[in-house]
Amino acid sequence: MDSLLSNAVQSIEIGVEDFRSSDQRRLVSAVRNVQAGMLLLCKEKLRRLSPPGTDEVLIKARIAPGLDSAGQLAFRGQGEKTVDEQQIVERFGQLGIQLDWSPLRKLTSHRNVLEHYRYLGSREELREVVAQSATMIRRLFDVLGLDPVDILDADCWEFLLENEAVFQEELARSRASIQMMRWRSPTMARAAITDLSCINCRSELLELENPDNVDQETARLKCRACGWTFSAKERIWPTLVQYFGQDLYEAATQGGLPPVFKCDVCREVAVVAQEGECACCGKSGYELRCEVCNAILTDEDREQGDSRCLQHVDSQYAFFSNDRTAVPD
Repeated sequence: MDSLLSNAVQSIEIGVEDFRSSDQRRLVSAVRNVQAGMLLLCKEKLRRLSPPGTDEVLIKARIAPGLDSAGQLAFRGQGEKTVDEQQIVERFGQLGIQLDWSPLRKLTSHRNVLEHYRYLGSREELREVVAQSATMIRRLFDVLGLDPVDILDADCWEFLLENEAVFQEELARSRASIQMMRWRSPTMARAAITDLSCINCRSELLELENPDNVDQETARLKCRACGWTFSAKERIWPTLVQYFGQDLYEAATQGGLPPVFKCDVCREVAVVAQEGECACCGKSGYELRCEVCNAILTDEDREQGDSRCLQHVDSQYAFFSNDRTAVPD
């Protein structure tokens, strides 16, 4: 077994062993090791994709251009430092390898808290994170063309599968509860199923505190992981921002229409552009207008994707509600 892969397997197995211990002090080690193992699996994939003679270019943090023996441009890895988590995500994307990175990000967040602060959460919160990690570990082995049953210790893999099964059962129960909610916005209703999370521990395992109260204005949610309760309404804009995260990033870096922006009444980032209405307060009548000439953008204008009217290609965009401007912050 290759050294990177071997280290990854050992880290995951030791992490699971730590987590199964009743000693609360071993939780830090458990999270640290499982997260390290997942990163090593990612690096192993990048190592395998690195062309021969490039000093394993894809796993190196620094890449230097040079000439090969034939005088052609070639890139090689430089130094001993390997890619960090963000670089791994970027390189997988550049290579067209699609993964759900949320389990790794949650694990990293918990690791940071455990290592730098006193952990005040419950063991169940960490069980959820480990369970979600099992799904990603399974996917990483698929990407490597390997079967975890053949690679991981049997007890380790069985533990991961059991926790994954429990989590999926809890998640199905939570989503069934959330689907009962009456959200003002159809987009928010869709976003709530995939991106609504606890305000305290970021868990997805949420349910209605009172099944008879399903109105977004008054309903309260309860987290099944940490027990925290909070207003459903206060999670509308964070959920929409999470749901539209990639589109918002592209609009900010490449230009174009942001899919959600700030309401000029309630001041929440909750106006869904496609609906022309605020998902929080219901303010409607929003229109997209050219900043230069103030003309309402037509469907033909919008097809450009950058919010500029055809006559003013160098203009920027603005959102207007009647005669007031609501520019997203």
